[in-house]
Amino acid sequence: MRAAARILAVVVFVGVAIAPYRPHLALDPDEPIAADASLTAGHARTIFDFEPVLGAFGDPRPPRDPDDPAEFEAYLELQKPWTDRNRDAIAQMLGPIDWSLCEDANRSRLIAAVTDYYDARGRQKASFALRGRRARAYIEQVWSTPLDRQIDVFVRQLATSGFLQLRDVPGRSYPEFAKVVANTAALGKTCPRPHTERP
Repeated sequence: MRAAARILAVVVFVGVAIAPYRPHLALDPDEPIAADASLTAGHARTIFDFEPVLGAFGDPRPPRDPDDPAEFEAYLELQKPWTDRNRDAIAQMLGPIDWSLCEDANRSRLIAAVTDYYDARGRQKASFALRGRRARAYIEQVWSTPLDRQIDVFVRQLATSGFLQLRDVPGRSYPEFAKVVANTAALGKTCPRPHTERP
């Protein structure tokens, strides 16, 4: 066994000694990263430059403008089922405010509907605001329908009558809700907090 190891070591040593030394070029045109793992070459070709399936040799397209109505309207259409579901959940609860809302199941359903609605609204407004001025104006209009205004009035009534406490929907997590109930104070009695309520 030792003899085999010695023979192998001698063969490796001779192979290394005989092999011609070729310094590695700084960066081959088809090598995406330089030998020192830097990107110093800057013009290295990647698979996207020579593979037609991945778009090589095609006309370079300019980057898409996120503030282009065609872009953000298509994006909104993809999110429509989600926003409609959250809007419909609270719309089904619109109506007279009475003590039945203090029952555990109804109260949990109410708080879930309010948080989901204002969460969806806040997320979309924040996302579209990052796209640009036109997208921001557009999303403000999308969330200002007569139904949305009716929901805001209903939620303000819940807050002032004490059926919905501000601690139930924390403003730091749901800024859209905080804007709607700003400067409201509970004038009526409040419901006890149910055990099944969301944290």
